[in-house]
Amino acid sequence: MGNRFRSAAEILLWCPAAASRCCTQKGGTLDSRRLDIDWKHDDAAADAEECAQARSFEITEPWRWTRQHRNWPSELESLTHPPRRLWLCGQIPGCLPTVAIVGSRKASVAGLRLAFEIASELTLSGFRIVSGLARGIDAAALEGAVCSAAQGGPAPLVLLGNGLPAIYPPENQQLARRIVDLGGSLMSEYRPGTAPLRHHFPHRNRLISGWSLAVVVVEATRKSGSMGTASHALDQGREVCAVPGPVLRGTHDGCHDLIQSGAHLVTCARDVIEICGGIAEGEEVFERGSRGDRVEMKCLLDQHQLTLDQVLLVTGWTPLRLLRAFCAVESQRS
Repeated sequence: MGNRFRSAAEILLWCPAAASRCCTQKGGTLDSRRLDIDWKHDDAAADAEECAQARSFEITEPWRWTRQHRNWPSELESLTHPPRRLWLCGQIPGCLPTVAIVGSRKASVAGLRLAFEIASELTLSGFRIVSGLARGIDAAALEGAVCSAAQGGPAPLVLLGNGLPAIYPPENQQLARRIVDLGGSLMSEYRPGTAPLRHHFPHRNRLISGWSLAVVVVEATRKSGSMGTASHALDQGREVCAVPGPVLRGTHDGCHDLIQSGAHLVTCARDVIEICGGIAEGEEVFERGSRGDRVEMKCLLDQHQLTLDQVLLVTGWTPLRLLRAFCAVESQRS
């Protein structure tokens, strides 16, 4: 299996800056049927000793975000079992195109590096990264997103399998702190103080996929919890992408099964961007999760007759958020 990182942060000691890479080979689109994949519950659950180490997150107490709030994400309302409320530390996530990156906790060096690079490049391109906070691929992807968020990209979103303000696994507490400091979000549908129990994680995974345009599985065995996330994504009508790898080690067997079932074969961020761009053109993604922005944009344009530059100044939105709201308003008029 090669070398392993004890912490995803160690990737920064040797990983070069994310570089543009391209591969033109693509997989097909997944069928509407559910993938017939043998996956088990995510084995990222804590044992008793690690539960005790998941100390409180000493930045801010979580607050409750409910479906009655104006900016509640409409993406989650389409789920078979949508959450009634979420507990949040950090900022309310804005309306941004979001990509999930998931994979093995016991990932190879190459897998960790690729997760870091894909997340970093997607963030610099204006995509928000969503993941869990597990060891391995999840943490490496979040590290890449954090590095690019420090350069002006959107900060990532983390969905936990335990109650805030505790952070599990405890070695990722500093990563969680940096995410909040950069304007990102830590969320959980479990009440504050809830332990990271085994059955929480597969249930949590439906939110990771549900919040996303696409789920990218970087490295996974057939029994990885990431296969459950991919299965949720298929049920929810999201795109599923998988990164191929060595065929003899078994570390990518889950990814290979996904590709054979019709998932997109991806090897770099540009592949993912092209897939998500196709979603935007074909499914009017600008409509998703932006009702409040559409109403505000229409008011500013029609009643106050502001220019787009003036709207940007008045609202403080990012250019991408402005574009999403403007396209949504124009699509309603056409």
